Amino acid sequence: MAGPVFRRPRITLIVILLISLSLLTASYRGEPPVITSAKGLVRNVVTPLRQAATAVVSPVYDVVAGAFEYSSVKAQNQRLQSEVATLKNRRFADQGAQAALNSLTATLHLSYAGSIKSTAAQVISYTPSNLQLSVEINKGSHQGVHVGNPVVAAYGLVGRVVAVSADSSTVLLVDDPNFAAGVRIQPSQQLGLAVGQGSARSLSVQLVDPGTVLKKGEVAYTSGLQGEIYPPGIPVGRVADAYTPPGALQEHVDLTPVVDLARLYFVSVLDWLPAGTP
Repeated sequence: MAGPVFRRPRITLIVILLISLSLLTASYRGEPPVITSAKGLVRNVVTPLRQAATAVVSPVYDVVAGAFEYSSVKAQNQRLQSEVATLKNRRFADQGAQAALNSLTATLHLSYAGSIKSTAAQVISYTPSNLQLSVEINKGSHQGVHVGNPVVAAYGLVGRVVAVSADSSTVLLVDDPNFAAGVRIQPSQQLGLAVGQGSARSLSVQLVDPGTVLKKGEVAYTSGLQGEIYPPGIPVGRVADAYTPPGALQEHVDLTPVVDLARLYFVSVLDWLPAGTP
Protein backbone atom coordinates (compact mmCIF):
# COMPACT_ATOMS: atom_id res chain seq x y z
CA MET A 1 0.00 0.00 0.00
CA ALA A 2 2.87 2.38 0.79
CA GLY A 3 4.31 2.29 -2.75
CA PRO A 4 1.39 3.99 -4.58
CA VAL A 5 1.05 6.59 -1.82
CA PHE A 6 4.64 7.66 -2.17
CA ARG A 7 4.49 7.64 -5.96
CA ARG A 8 1.41 9.84 -6.10
CA PRO A 9 3.16 13.23 -5.54
CA ARG A 10 5.74 12.37 -8.19
CA ILE A 11 3.02 11.46 -10.74
CA THR A 12 1.14 14.64 -9.89
CA LEU A 13 4.28 16.73 -10.42
CA ILE A 14 4.94 15.06 -13.79
CA VAL A 15 1.37 15.71 -14.92
CA ILE A 16 1.62 19.36 -13.91
CA LEU A 17 4.90 19.78 -15.76
CA LEU A 18 3.45 18.17 -18.90
CA ILE A 19 0.46 20.49 -18.74
CA SER A 20 2.76 23.49 -18.37
CA LEU A 21 4.79 22.42 -21.40
CA SER A 22 1.62 22.03 -23.43
CA LEU A 23 0.47 25.47 -22.41
CA LEU A 24 3.85 26.99 -23.33
CA THR A 25 3.59 25.36 -26.77
CA ALA A 26 0.12 26.73 -27.19
CA SER A 27 1.27 30.21 -26.29
CA TYR A 28 3.09 30.45 -29.60
CA ARG A 29 -0.18 29.96 -31.45
CA GLY A 30 -2.26 32.50 -29.52
CA GLU A 31 -3.78 32.13 -26.09
CA PRO A 32 -7.53 31.77 -25.59
CA PRO A 33 -8.78 33.11 -22.25
CA VAL A 34 -9.25 29.67 -20.86
CA ILE A 35 -5.64 28.86 -21.65
CA THR A 36 -4.44 32.04 -19.97
CA SER A 37 -6.36 31.14 -16.86
CA ALA A 38 -4.94 27.64 -16.93
CA LYS A 39 -1.41 29.02 -17.27
CA GLY A 40 -1.95 31.20 -14.22
CA LEU A 41 -3.16 28.20 -12.29
CA VAL A 42 -0.14 26.18 -13.33
CA ARG A 43 2.19 29.07 -12.44
CA ASN A 44 0.67 29.23 -8.98
CA VAL A 45 1.35 25.53 -8.50
CA VAL A 46 4.80 25.37 -10.08
CA THR A 47 6.32 28.51 -8.47
CA PRO A 48 6.25 27.14 -4.90
CA LEU A 49 7.78 23.89 -6.17
CA ARG A 50 10.56 25.81 -7.96
CA GLN A 51 11.25 27.88 -4.84
CA ALA A 52 11.38 24.74 -2.69
CA ALA A 53 13.83 23.10 -5.11
CA THR A 54 16.00 26.23 -5.09
CA ALA A 55 15.97 26.28 -1.29
CA VAL A 56 17.22 22.69 -1.26
CA VAL A 57 19.87 23.12 -3.96
CA SER A 58 21.28 26.54 -2.93
CA PRO A 59 22.92 25.41 0.35
CA VAL A 60 24.53 22.49 -1.45
CA TYR A 61 25.84 24.86 -4.14
CA ASP A 62 27.09 27.28 -1.49
CA VAL A 63 28.94 24.47 0.32
CA VAL A 64 30.60 23.26 -2.88
CA ALA A 65 31.50 26.78 -3.99
CA GLY A 66 32.78 27.56 -0.51
CA ALA A 67 34.98 24.47 -0.54
CA PHE A 68 36.58 25.51 -3.83
CA GLU A 69 36.96 29.08 -2.59
CA TYR A 70 38.59 27.93 0.68
CA SER A 71 41.02 25.75 -1.26
CA SER A 72 41.91 28.69 -3.48
CA VAL A 73 42.39 31.03 -0.50
CA LYS A 74 44.51 28.43 1.30
CA ALA A 75 46.75 27.99 -1.75
CA GLN A 76 47.08 31.75 -2.13
CA ASN A 77 47.93 32.11 1.56
CA GLN A 78 50.64 29.46 1.29
CA ARG A 79 52.04 31.20 -1.77
CA LEU A 80 52.12 34.55 0.04
CA GLN A 81 53.81 32.98 3.08
CA SER A 82 56.43 31.47 0.79
CA GLU A 83 57.03 34.85 -0.84
CA VAL A 84 57.36 36.53 2.59
CA ALA A 85 59.87 33.88 3.70
CA THR A 86 61.87 34.41 0.52
CA LEU A 87 61.92 38.17 1.07
CA LYS A 88 63.03 37.71 4.69
CA ASN A 89 65.85 35.38 3.66
CA ARG A 90 66.91 37.85 0.98
CA ARG A 91 66.87 40.69 3.51
CA PHE A 92 69.00 38.69 5.97
CA ALA A 93 71.42 37.78 3.20
CA ASP A 94 71.63 41.43 2.16
CA GLN A 95 72.25 42.46 5.76
CA GLY A 96 75.00 39.86 6.08
CA ALA A 97 76.59 40.99 2.84
CA GLN A 98 76.40 44.62 3.96
CA ALA A 99 77.99 43.79 7.32
CA ALA A 100 80.81 41.93 5.57
CA LEU A 101 81.32 44.83 3.15
CA ASN A 102 81.44 47.31 6.04
CA SER A 103 83.98 45.10 7.80
CA LEU A 104 86.16 44.86 4.71
CA THR A 105 85.99 48.61 4.07
CA ALA A 106 86.92 49.37 7.66
CA THR A 107 89.98 47.07 7.58
CA LEU A 108 91.32 48.99 4.59
CA HIS A 109 91.43 52.26 6.57
CA LEU A 110 93.48 51.69 9.71
CA SER A 111 94.55 55.06 11.04
CA TYR A 112 96.42 53.54 13.98
CA ALA A 113 98.57 51.34 11.69
CA GLY A 114 100.36 54.35 10.19
CA SER A 115 102.62 53.38 7.31
CA ILE A 116 102.69 49.66 8.13
CA LYS A 117 101.63 47.64 5.11
CA SER A 118 98.74 45.22 5.57
CA THR A 119 97.03 42.34 3.80
CA ALA A 120 93.24 41.97 4.01
CA ALA A 121 92.06 38.45 4.84
CA GLN A 122 88.74 36.75 5.36
CA VAL A 123 87.96 34.72 8.46
CA ILE A 124 86.97 31.28 7.18
CA SER A 125 86.47 29.39 10.44
CA TYR A 126 86.64 29.56 14.20
CA THR A 127 88.72 26.97 16.03
CA PRO A 128 87.82 27.38 19.69
CA SER A 129 88.96 24.53 21.94
CA ASN A 130 90.16 23.88 25.45
CA LEU A 131 93.70 24.34 24.18
CA GLN A 132 93.43 27.40 21.94
CA LEU A 133 91.07 30.22 20.99
CA SER A 134 91.83 31.05 17.36
CA VAL A 135 90.46 31.66 13.88
CA GLU A 136 91.55 30.56 10.44
CA ILE A 137 92.07 33.14 7.70
CA ASN A 138 92.35 32.65 3.94
CA LYS A 139 95.84 34.14 3.51
CA GLY A 140 99.15 32.36 4.04
CA SER A 141 102.78 32.29 2.98
CA HIS A 142 101.89 32.70 -0.69
CA GLN A 143 100.40 36.09 0.22
CA GLY A 144 103.36 37.12 2.40
CA VAL A 145 101.95 36.19 5.82
CA HIS A 146 104.47 35.18 8.50
CA VAL A 147 104.27 33.68 11.96
CA GLY A 148 104.27 36.55 14.46
CA ASN A 149 102.43 39.07 12.27
CA PRO A 150 99.88 41.12 14.24
CA VAL A 151 96.28 40.74 13.09
CA VAL A 152 93.84 43.63 13.49
CA ALA A 153 90.30 44.66 12.63
CA ALA A 154 88.69 48.08 12.23
CA TYR A 155 88.75 48.99 15.92
CA GLY A 156 91.93 47.34 17.09
CA LEU A 157 93.89 44.21 17.91
CA VAL A 158 92.53 40.75 17.08
CA GLY A 159 95.64 38.65 17.84
CA ARG A 160 98.72 37.36 16.09
CA VAL A 161 99.58 34.69 13.52
CA VAL A 162 100.82 31.49 15.17
CA ALA A 163 100.79 29.07 12.21
CA VAL A 164 101.06 29.52 8.45
CA SER A 165 100.41 27.27 5.45
CA ALA A 166 100.51 28.11 1.76
CA ASP A 167 97.09 29.80 1.57
CA SER A 168 95.80 29.98 5.13
CA SER A 169 96.92 30.91 8.61
CA THR A 170 95.93 30.45 12.25
CA VAL A 171 95.41 33.55 14.37
CA LEU A 172 95.61 33.34 18.18
CA LEU A 173 92.90 35.64 19.62
CA VAL A 174 93.50 38.19 22.35
CA ASP A 175 91.18 36.39 24.79
CA ASP A 176 93.23 33.17 24.62
CA PRO A 177 94.99 32.45 27.95
CA ASN A 178 98.30 32.27 26.05
CA PHE A 179 97.90 35.83 24.73
CA ALA A 180 100.00 38.60 26.30
CA ALA A 181 100.78 42.13 25.15
CA GLY A 182 102.37 45.13 26.78
CA VAL A 183 99.86 47.99 27.00
CA ARG A 184 99.77 51.66 27.89
CA ILE A 185 96.50 52.96 29.33
CA GLN A 186 95.51 56.46 28.19
CA PRO A 187 95.46 59.15 29.45
CA SER A 188 97.29 58.06 32.61
CA GLN A 189 100.16 56.52 30.60
CA GLN A 190 100.10 53.61 33.03
CA LEU A 191 101.99 50.58 31.71
CA GLY A 192 100.91 46.99 32.21
CA LEU A 193 100.72 43.54 30.68
CA ALA A 194 97.36 42.50 29.18
CA VAL A 195 96.69 38.75 29.23
CA GLY A 196 93.77 36.67 27.99
CA GLN A 197 91.47 34.85 30.40
CA GLY A 198 89.33 32.71 28.11
CA SER A 199 86.42 33.02 25.73
CA ALA A 200 83.77 35.66 26.52
CA ARG A 201 85.87 36.95 29.41
CA SER A 202 87.67 40.25 29.86
CA LEU A 203 91.43 40.68 29.59
CA SER A 204 93.40 41.14 32.79
CA VAL A 205 96.07 43.82 33.07
CA GLN A 206 98.95 42.76 35.30
CA LEU A 207 101.76 44.78 36.93
CA VAL A 208 99.73 47.96 37.50
CA ASP A 209 100.79 49.75 40.67
CA PRO A 210 98.20 49.53 43.47
CA GLY A 211 96.23 52.72 43.98
CA THR A 212 96.57 53.79 40.35
CA VAL A 213 93.51 55.82 39.39
CA LEU A 214 91.90 54.40 36.25
CA LYS A 215 88.45 55.26 34.91
CA LYS A 216 86.02 53.00 33.10
CA GLY A 217 86.17 53.46 29.35
CA GLU A 218 89.82 54.49 29.18
CA VAL A 219 91.60 52.78 26.28
CA ALA A 220 94.64 50.55 26.55
CA TYR A 221 96.96 50.58 23.51
CA THR A 222 99.90 48.34 22.64
CA SER A 223 102.94 49.91 24.26
CA GLY A 224 105.46 48.99 21.55
CA LEU A 225 108.34 48.94 24.01
CA GLN A 226 111.65 47.38 22.97
CA GLY A 227 111.23 43.64 22.52
CA GLU A 228 107.43 43.95 22.34
CA ILE A 229 105.77 41.66 19.77
CA TYR A 230 103.26 44.32 18.65
CA PRO A 231 103.86 47.76 17.17
CA PRO A 232 102.81 50.72 19.35
CA GLY A 233 99.42 52.41 19.29
CA ILE A 234 97.03 49.56 18.44
CA PRO A 235 93.85 49.70 20.57
CA VAL A 236 93.48 46.57 22.70
CA GLY A 237 90.62 47.16 25.12
CA ARG A 238 88.70 49.55 27.36
CA VAL A 239 88.88 49.60 31.13
CA ALA A 240 85.82 47.75 32.44
CA ASP A 241 86.82 47.62 36.10
CA ALA A 242 89.71 48.82 38.25
CA TYR A 243 90.19 48.62 42.02
CA THR A 244 92.79 47.80 44.66
CA PRO A 245 92.10 44.50 46.47
CA PRO A 246 92.94 44.60 50.19
CA GLY A 247 96.59 43.75 50.76
CA ALA A 248 97.28 43.30 47.02
CA LEU A 249 100.60 44.26 45.46
CA GLN A 250 99.00 45.36 42.21
CA GLU A 251 95.82 46.99 40.93
CA HIS A 252 93.03 44.74 39.65
CA VAL A 253 92.25 45.93 36.11
CA ASP A 254 89.88 44.32 33.58
CA LEU A 255 89.73 45.25 29.90
CA THR A 256 86.89 44.64 27.44
CA PRO A 257 88.37 43.93 23.98
CA VAL A 258 87.63 46.71 21.49
CA VAL A 259 87.02 44.11 18.77
CA ASP A 260 83.94 41.88 18.81
CA LEU A 261 85.79 38.58 18.54
CA ALA A 262 82.58 36.61 18.00
CA ARG A 263 81.72 38.50 14.80
CA LEU A 264 84.83 38.66 12.68
CA TYR A 265 84.33 38.89 8.91
CA PHE A 266 87.53 40.44 7.56
CA VAL A 267 90.81 41.26 9.26
CA SER A 268 94.12 42.77 8.25
CA VAL A 269 97.49 41.10 8.72
CA LEU A 270 100.15 43.74 9.46
CA ASP A 271 103.45 43.25 7.69
CA TRP A 272 105.39 43.78 10.90
CA LEU A 273 107.72 41.69 13.04
CA PRO A 274 109.66 42.63 16.17
CA ALA A 275 113.20 43.87 15.65
CA GLY A 276 115.68 41.03 15.48
CA THR A 277 113.11 38.47 14.26
CA PRO A 278 114.82 36.18 11.72
